[in-house]
Amino acid sequence: MKKMLLILLLFLSQIGFTQNVAKKSKVPDWSGSVGEQFKEVYTKAGKYQEYKVIKAYWFQKLKKNTLDSLSSLRTNISNLNAEITKLNQQIDGLKADINAKNDNINALKDQKDNINLFGIKMAKSNYNILLWSIISVLFLLLIFFIYRFIDNNKITKETLENYKELSNEYQTFRSRSLEREQALQRKLLDEVNRNSTS
Repeated sequence: MKKMLLILLLFLSQIGFTQNVAKKSKVPDWSGSVGEQFKEVYTKAGKYQEYKVIKAYWFQKLKKNTLDSLSSLRTNISNLNAEITKLNQQIDGLKADINAKNDNINALKDQKDNINLFGIKMAKSNYNILLWSIISVLFLLLIFFIYRFIDNNKITKETLENYKELSNEYQTFRSRSLEREQALQRKLLDEVNRNSTS
């Protein structure tokens, strides 16, 4: 019976020892943030006088979780820095595109606002002023020449009418002169005939 009691005692101590080891080796399953894990360790830690006593395996687990979080954060920071660099390069490329497009727009505006006249670049407003000035001068010259043409046409008509009148008078004068000359020649002939008969 003593043997049985001893075996039973050993068996019970073994069960207690395994439960104790299982309790000690059991690490809480922390799934929250590192801050929440620190808070949980602090609240579950024992007290010794004014100090908090934490279990070594909790500390190891907390240390591992903290280092894992830091490593993950460093990886995220590195990835984000690479992303930032990539985005900055894209931004620089887009700025260069914008500057090129702005230069192109300015060139088109300059081309739209200016006109080349005999190789001279002129603003459209100045070109319009010059063009309308030339048109105005040409219009005034046209009016002047039309006026001169009408005036000269009147003078020409008057001159033609005067010429016709003068020509008619000349014809009349000529026919009268011929008649007078013929009359004088008859008189002369009559006189010569009279003188020769006498």
